Order: sequence, then structure tokens, then C-alpha cells
Amino acid sequence: MGDKQHRLRRIFGADGRTVIVAMDHAGYMGPVPGLIDPADTVRKVVAGGADAVMSNIGSARRYVGALDGRGLIISVDLSAPDPLAVVEQALEFGADSLKTLAFYGAEDPVGMRNLGRYAVLCDRWGLPFQAEIIPFSFAATDKHTPENIALAARVAAEQGADYVKTMYTGDPDSFRKVVEGAGVPVVILGGARQDGGRPVAGQVADAVRAGAAGIAFGRNIWSAPDPEGAAREFSAAVHGTRPAARETVRA
Repeated sequence: MGDKQHRLRRIFGADGRTVIVAMDHAGYMGPVPGLIDPADTVRKVVAGGADAVMSNIGSARRYVGALDGRGLIISVDLSAPDPLAVVEQALEFGADSLKTLAFYGAEDPVGMRNLGRYAVLCDRWGLPFQAEIIPFSFAATDKHTPENIALAARVAAEQGADYVKTMYTGDPDSFRKVVEGAGVPVVILGGARQDGGRPVAGQVADAVRAGAAGIAFGRNIWSAPDPEGAAREFSAAVHGTRPAARETVRA
């Protein structure tokens, strides 16, 4: 457990909040601008105050030297045939956390079962586990109700997730119930890129006031014309005027 808490301190600031830059999109979007040279993008978002970067291990190999002590989260496929080998690989690479995506309510009992397997294996090895949990599917927008989001977040926590990534419900009152019901830190995802950082940053500030532990944003940061500026603006929305003091030396 001590190793897990040490690794979590590389992801979450002293205020208990985090700005995670999600760069695992290259696994299905390919070499799009912002992800072609991941090391260059990581240097920019780190300069902007990002607390952690998340990607597939392939990209992580290319940018790990640019992290400058920030947290490293490895994104993995829930359907990988050997979860133990996946966790061991992440540990050998020096990851601070492992993340996988699951859809609660979809007809995929194997997926939810594997979510629990990853949680157990990560706990055994002291590796913090992030569950990205979505009700039914990204396309099932009619099912993305506050009640379903709260239910999915709690199920992920019950499966053993140390912290959860999920959708923002749209207003602070309903999202507060998601946070309170989950019982573990909850970070919100960003979804498709939205033009105009300030409205999005305002939504982030609302989520934080409702108890969110921060964000795990991708396209709204790495595909922005100024990734460093986007990271800085979101960091201000999450942490206040400046990022909270945090550890910068990796073990």
C-alpha cells in the first residue's frame, strides 16, 4: 500500500487534485497533429502545469524522458489476454498508474470481470488503478444520465478502482452526487475538442467545486493551437491560480 500512495502523489497534487493529459488516442486515431511527436507535446503540457500524462506504452517509450517528474499513466486494453503480464510490463516501465476503459450496462460481462481482475492485480503490486467507466457506450448519449453515471462510478469503485474517470453530468448539483456516491476520487473526461478554452475551463471549475478531483483531458489540450496554454488554463481551473506543490523527483 505504501508504494501505491507514493505513486498516487506523483499524479495528484497536495490539494488532492490532478490535471491528467490523456494522449492514448493514437492507438485508434493514428498520427494526428499533437500526437505525431508525443515528446514535444509532453514538454509543452508539463511546462503548462500538467500533473500527469496518460498514453499507450508505445508513445510512452518516446516521451518518458520529457515528463520531468510528472506522473505516468499507462492505458491498456481491458481485453488483453494476460492482465498479469500487462501489469508487470507497466511496473517494469516505471508507470505510476494503470488505466483501462469499461462500459457499465453493456452486454459485456467479461469486460466488467476483467476490470475487477486488473484492480486485484494492481493492488497486489501497489500500482494505482484508474477505471474509465462509461454507461453503456460513448454513443448511447440517451443513457448518460446523472443517475447512470453515478451508478457506473460506484460500480467501478466497488470493483477496486483507486480513482475513476467518467463523464461530467452537466451541472454541479448532480455531479456532487456522483462524487459522493463513488467514494473514491473522480476525474472528468473531456470528450471531443471544444473551441474556446474558457467555457470548458468554466465547466471544469464547476466540476471541481462539486468535488471532482480534476480532469483527464485529451483533445482539448494536445490538439489545441497552444497545448502549453491550454494545460495552464485547465491547471488554474483545477488547482487555483497555480498548480499545487507536488513531488518532482521520480524514484
